[in-house]
Amino acid sequence: MTNIELSIITVNYQTPELVNRLVDSLKEFPPRLPYEIIVVDNNSGDNSVDLISEAHPDITLLALDKNIGFGGGNNRGVEVATGSIIALVNSDGVIREESFNGPVEYLRSTNNVGIIGLRVMTPEGFLEQTARGFPNVSTGLVGRSTLLGKLLQKLGLAGKGGVAGRNLMVDPDKTEPYDVDWVAGTIKLITRECWDMVGGFDEGYFMYWEDADFCKRAHNEGCRVVYYPGATLYHIAGASTSRNPVPAIRYFHQSAYRYITKHVSPGPSLLRGFAWLALKLRCALKCTVARMKNSGNNNS
Repeated sequence: MTNIELSIITVNYQTPELVNRLVDSLKEFPPRLPYEIIVVDNNSGDNSVDLISEAHPDITLLALDKNIGFGGGNNRGVEVATGSIIALVNSDGVIREESFNGPVEYLRSTNNVGIIGLRVMTPEGFLEQTARGFPNVSTGLVGRSTLLGKLLQKLGLAGKGGVAGRNLMVDPDKTEPYDVDWVAGTIKLITRECWDMVGGFDEGYFMYWEDADFCKRAHNEGCRVVYYPGATLYHIAGASTSRNPVPAIRYFHQSAYRYITKHVSPGPSLLRGFAWLALKLRCALKCTVARMKNSGNNNS
């Protein structure tokens, strides 16, 4: 029996069509090394399990009896995985060419690298800022989803040094792998050794920021995190949450505050209080806007 070298894991919640499309692409452009595909269904409560198992009876499908969040779902997938390298891929991604052999070889041949993030593009060809600096005070101004951060990305200033480059670390002009603070969970490859040292995702994050937390703890264990621009995943951002974005908005801000209390301001402080208030206000505003948009779409 062939020993599995690469375990590709994705988590599903009520998006079987996206999972099937991702798995189809993995089979069309398979890694050139022994691999397995593991899908974890986070108690979708619909016909996801049937649709995925019917389309892909040859993969491993875990049907959980409770929705334990993105990090928890990935943790369960890794528990049954047998590969020495773990690839975590969002269900709303797709590959258009073989994208794993180069990163796997880099992981194996480069000292102390525990995590690799691949280049991520939108279907329209926009480069996503999936490599970032650890959050600090400036992140609220020039983070990936802020107005200023979006403007800097459009102007091509992200990844070019200064405050923008400190927060948004994907430089579109770089073609060789380079070290970063953290890479988003859209797609990342992790050595089994690094995973075991870090201990998996913190399941206190239901959605969002568990990837930054994981990379922060990996750095603390001496693992390097690298952005690898030579392989690409195409990503329909938000496809799995677009039908009802309000819960996702709440989870995002709750998780941001959890990250701050763990890694930025572990004890009571003025910064921690300010962050709590700012995140509460931002969350309320974002939820209100999302509800208004949904109401408008329903009435049109």
